[in-house]
Amino acid sequence: MEAIDTFYDENIISTDNNNEPVKGLENLRQGVEKFINNTAIEKIQLLSTIIDSNLSVDHWHYIFTHKTFGKLDYKQLSVKRWKYGKIIQENHFYNLST
Repeated sequence: MEAIDTFYDENIISTDNNNEPVKGLENLRQGVEKFINNTAIEKIQLLSTIIDSNLSVDHWHYIFTHKTFGKLDYKQLSVKRWKYGKIIQENHFYNLST
């Protein structure tokens, strides 16, 4: 939660795959809190990062057990656009079936 407060813009637009975007810092904060409260995290590993000007791409490996979704082990790409040191847009790409 500290990273959200530090690095995310008030008008953040965050999208997972093709889902409807979450708009606004407070909505993002609430969604992340809900997810964390329903999840037992086993592993969060940053595999690699690319940074260029106002764009960053992170490759993550997650293993966790969610109360609704069960145990998940997957890799994710997160593409972020930055402005004045804050994330203004992010898109997460992952496939849970592999």
